[in-house]
Amino acid sequence: MPQVVFERTGFSVDVPAGASVVDICDEYPAAGIPFSCRDANCGTCRVAVLEGAALCEPPSPNEAELLATLGGRAGMRLGCQLRIRAGTGIVRLRVTL
Repeated sequence: MPQVVFERTGFSVDVPAGASVVDICDEYPAAGIPFSCRDANCGTCRVAVLEGAALCEPPSPNEAELLATLGGRAGMRLGCQLRIRAGTGIVRLRVTL
């Protein structure tokens, strides 16, 4: 089971395959990622995946488009769209705003 570590707050949690970061943050407010639109429209929830990118589902076309518009660097994702894959290891996220 992957573990997601939220650098901003130091909070970490083991999550099942397919878990979405927005749902994790709703269940555990200590995660500390801010959300606004929750639909890949605003970029408020941008995070850098510092570790464990292989445990992340690839970006959807909508997410990829917004990240490109925002000048997204490698490893940047939207917390509202990010889903965790099955596997073992750590996904380390850093809020970029």
